[in-house]
Amino acid sequence: MTVETSEARQGGKRLRRLQTFLDVAYAVLFVEFFFQYLPRTEDMAWEALPYGLLSLLIESSVDILRLIIAVGLTLISWNLTQKLLGPLTQTDAKHTTLALFQLIFVCMFLFFAIADPALESVSSPVGQSICLAISGFIGLGGFAYARKKGFVDPELPDEKIAEAVRGASIEPTTALLNTGLAFVGPGAWTLGWFLIPVAVVQIRKRLPSKRKASLP
Repeated sequence: MTVETSEARQGGKRLRRLQTFLDVAYAVLFVEFFFQYLPRTEDMAWEALPYGLLSLLIESSVDILRLIIAVGLTLISWNLTQKLLGPLTQTDAKHTTLALFQLIFVCMFLFFAIADPALESVSSPVGQSICLAISGFIGLGGFAYARKKGFVDPELPDEKIAEAVRGASIEPTTALLNTGLAFVGPGAWTLGWFLIPVAVVQIRKRLPSKRKASLP
């Protein structure tokens, strides 16, 4: 067994451990959001409401909407992380460190979301947006580093790699653009998570056609 083969095998083992660790970490974040955002029922005050627990859920509809957004963004972050790790065959200390820094900023997103779920302070939506943007761009930087080091599966077509990068860039781009809407108001910021990704995708679809049209 050559030294190169041994390093590749060790790098593959590190990659599998990293993927397992990130899966567990995102699962913990997922559960934590549910415990923090779902309406409290311990005081049994919901019994006095006309439709009991259903009325409680209706009264908490805004919090539930934010729960859906928070959980959705966490799942998207996890999915995009897996998309960027999927094409790799191994990792090293630097790439692993970048992946962990990416997770730290996702945890900071959780901090801002839980500390002010009602978005009473502009610092909460701004902090959430910035943390998700930084996390996403770190992930893209980590993938670029892994590609430069030759950690990407050589049998994977360039088109598939480009597709993974395009998909992984949507969330941080959305988060960065949505930071400005946080200063407009909570409603605009919440709506931005739904509208901006659609706009980004549509703009990207039109760019290739415009480039082709400009060619002689």
